[in-house]
Amino acid sequence: MSVKTIYLIRHAHPDYPGGVKMCLGQKNDLPLSSRGFEQAQALGRRFACIPLEAVYASPLLRARQTAQAIAGDQRPLRILDDLIELDGGEWDGLTYDQLHERFPAHFGPGAKGGCPPGGESDEAGLARMLSALSHVESQTVSCAAVVAHSGVNRLALCRILGLPLSEKKKTGQDYAAVAVLTCTEGVWAVQEYAARHL
Repeated sequence: MSVKTIYLIRHAHPDYPGGVKMCLGQKNDLPLSSRGFEQAQALGRRFACIPLEAVYASPLLRARQTAQAIAGDQRPLRILDDLIELDGGEWDGLTYDQLHERFPAHFGPGAKGGCPPGGESDEAGLARMLSALSHVESQTVSCAAVVAHSGVNRLALCRILGLPLSEKKKTGQDYAAVAVLTCTEGVWAVQEYAARHL
């Protein structure tokens, strides 16, 4: 029975304009911050002795820079469009103060969240993320790494853990955090999960 290990990683800390955290979807293609580069280098050291066959990344710069630190010069780095973050629609690029002010129905007291106006639904994001993971698994003999984003990673973790997508905040991943997934004959499992990076 073949067991494949896929390391599901959130990109490292991005360089927010003015240092103010904001909703990052697909439209704001930020590089890593100095802190993010340190986190990425730490990931590179962590994975240096793990025989990754390849490192797969979202096309967004923050994910590609993180993945490059892990891949180094010895491993192939492959970009998968389906690993891109959820489309944040009208939320993309707004600070969290702005989101609470402009979208009280989504962020105010008792709000239930939901799809951002003009954005991508959880179901659509999950479908393409699962497609990306299936592709990675099909190309992997033993182990590989995937560098993507909080939104799509949380949705995948919810599905594998058997949680409803509405519980996605309970599967949060800090910048540069790693979840260890296994796939055995098409059955996915979470072997190790930490919300924060080591």
